[in-house]
Amino acid sequence: MKMEIKSSSSSSSFSITYNKHLPCEIIEEILLQLPVKSLLRFKCVSKSWLTLISDHKFIKSHLHHSTKHHSDQTSSLVMLSSTSLLHSLHLQEVSAATTEADADDVLLKSMAVTSTQRRPSVKDVKIVGSCNGLLCLVLHSQHTIIYNPSTRHVQQVPSPHEAVLGKDYFYGFGYDSFNDDCKIVRATCSSKDGNFVTQLDIFTLKTNAWRTKTKTLPFYFMSNVVGTLLNGALHWTVRRGNNISPADDHDPRPFGIVAFDLTEETYKEVPLPCDGDKHFSFYGLGVLGGCLSMLHSPHGSDYQVWVMKEYGIKASWSVFTTIPQKMEDSREYMGLMSLLCVLNKGEILMMLHNHNKVVIYNPGHRKFRTIFNGEIGSSQLALYLETLVSPKIYAPSSLPCILAT
Repeated sequence: MKMEIKSSSSSSSFSITYNKHLPCEIIEEILLQLPVKSLLRFKCVSKSWLTLISDHKFIKSHLHHSTKHHSDQTSSLVMLSSTSLLHSLHLQEVSAATTEADADDVLLKSMAVTSTQRRPSVKDVKIVGSCNGLLCLVLHSQHTIIYNPSTRHVQQVPSPHEAVLGKDYFYGFGYDSFNDDCKIVRATCSSKDGNFVTQLDIFTLKTNAWRTKTKTLPFYFMSNVVGTLLNGALHWTVRRGNNISPADDHDPRPFGIVAFDLTEETYKEVPLPCDGDKHFSFYGLGVLGGCLSMLHSPHGSDYQVWVMKEYGIKASWSVFTTIPQKMEDSREYMGLMSLLCVLNKGEILMMLHNHNKVVIYNPGHRKFRTIFNGEIGSSQLALYLETLVSPKIYAPSSLPCILAT
């Protein structure tokens, strides 16, 4: 007896013919090729399929397969709007969009895990990172959750020491492949006797606990942005030295890029194309086409998009493209922006923070098209890979995982 199961998603369509005599290994291999939305539906086919698709080994195999075949084009973009809704857009749809894209509004029900039942204001929520299909969100600068927007599984993270007024907090979230663990890094910057003091607090899902790196770091963070994850490390823009006085022509200390290795839990500096010359101003660290990227703004000229084609190699920095200072038919300057990824035909998905827009820029035609227009903060959007991964996979077995409804 044969049973044909048909399914379709926005990005693919396929059919599977299930035969009771078909070897389990073949069934598993077929299922590993399918998108998450289909697998979630296929849990209802039978108890054996439910058991298989829910199995941690299968979930990790599916993650490995998805990661191996992953590209920016297969990612999804999640945004937190002023109404405290999560908007999820598949990048294949985004790339094809010629008008403002339709977003699937998903109520952030996971907010119930906080001490208050009200849905927080958007200014109280930050998306501080994404890895393996999991998002890390910080609420009210104190409460932290790990959330899978595909499965809606939620894990509450115990609070570190209380947030202190007058201190600046900088977050990062990533995967430690050597220890098979997800980690949250919180850098705390404070001022004491005219000097900045920076310390790191590290949370690991496997231990469900925070640790403090007591060594004071010889730099401070330049902007309130989340760490950029690449090659198993989180990257931030920093200013070397401890003194808080602003840089000027007589100040020899340059700024730079620091990479924090999630396995070794050590930091190192990433070489700049100009040895950190203070006249080479840059911001907006990102990842484009699997390469570390930054924005350089020469005085009175177009923005330059620099990419490091070989990670860690100074000579591999080169200008990928340029972006005009103003949008066409506009007198307003572009202002602060974040480059998210490269789409088909070399187009760039980017966030214009001063204009509250997510746009696609075509370098060949030097034109922009808006795909989302709304109030979105600089730490309220992220790319993620759709996976079955639950925070429970990495967390202690006794730790509960909540399903957001």
